[in-house]
Amino acid sequence: MRGWTAAVAMAVVLVGTVAGAFPVQVPVGAQGEAPDVAALRAQLAEKDAQLKQALAKLQMYEDEADFNRAEQMGIAEAVRASGLPERQQRRLAVAIVREAERNNIDPLLVVALIRCESSFNNYAVSGVGAMGLMQVMPDTGKYLADKAGYKLGRHTNLFDFETNVNLGTAYLADLISRFGSVEGALVAYNAGPGLAKRILAKKENRVKFMAGYPAKVVKEFRKLKAQQERAVSLRAEQPTVGRKG
Repeated sequence: MRGWTAAVAMAVVLVGTVAGAFPVQVPVGAQGEAPDVAALRAQLAEKDAQLKQALAKLQMYEDEADFNRAEQMGIAEAVRASGLPERQQRRLAVAIVREAERNNIDPLLVVALIRCESSFNNYAVSGVGAMGLMQVMPDTGKYLADKAGYKLGRHTNLFDFETNVNLGTAYLADLISRFGSVEGALVAYNAGPGLAKRILAKKENRVKFMAGYPAKVVKEFRKLKAQQERAVSLRAEQPTVGRKG
């Protein structure tokens, strides 16, 4: 019996020795790494930092180009009605141009819709619960955000003007594609896609509804386009006037 007990004790000692020699938890990170692995890790971290800097600089250049375009189109002037701080006005103007062009929509159509929906009141809420500049319904915003691959989170995030313009412009583009025209899309934007189909199906209802909200947005859009064309003409004449002087 003593021999057997001694053997068991010796086995426990050996197992303990082995366990001590080969710990279960292996150090993670640079500790214990070979020098060449550590050097490679440092190089990768440096390259990652350089890439982030390059992307930030590229974004800055793109934002500058979009803002210049917003100024030329009169959008920078239009967003002053928002009452936002100047820096945020600049971001809003950039967001309108960026999201409109991303969705193949004239940026001035987005401006016209915002004017008719909220008069550039960033915190506007309609009687049915539509929110923000483009008056996006919370359920619609959640659906559009999920479709774009991110979570909207709290419905009050629709008061973030960049998020609102992102979702509202994508929604307008989707409706134009589904209904085949800007006017039809505006019916759906205002009344909802389901009701819009019923309105557009009957001539009497269609004519009556078209004379309301869609006509208002289109009229505003045409006014903005006319202002843009006049501004372009004035800029084209300035060098000639300068030479005559």
